[in-house]
Amino acid sequence: MVVELDETLYPNIEDVLMSFLSPLADTDTEPPIADDGIGIQINRVGGSDDGITDYPRVSVICHHPDPRGASKLARQVQQRLKNIAGIDIEVDDEPKPVCVDFCRTDTPPESEPYENPDQRREIAFYVLGLQRPRS
Repeated sequence: MVVELDETLYPNIEDVLMSFLSPLADTDTEPPIADDGIGIQINRVGGSDDGITDYPRVSVICHHPDPRGASKLARQVQQRLKNIAGIDIEVDDEPKPVCVDFCRTDTPPESEPYENPDQRREIAFYVLGLQRPRS
């Protein structure tokens, strides 16, 4: 018996979340460089897959000059991610919309020291599940 491996790539979760969270603030994989210092930084920091589903673990860091602003943005991100399942997300360089199966909060938003004294940041970790795009 010959098993054919699926060589279709899993969607890049950083690109997926940057697209999905962009209505809340500027998104990137680096800290914000905008004049106002407000932005959402998204990085894959681990996870696994079982050959069918990718289970990325991501850090989402909300940057803001004000502690209350950072906290509010982090809570908005958390709420938006709770509602990600089943939504078609348009992502550049993906042949069709990406659909995330689930998202769970691994570590809720918490304040984290930052080397820039004029900035505040809240960091949270999430685990998501998504499959390869189907043709």
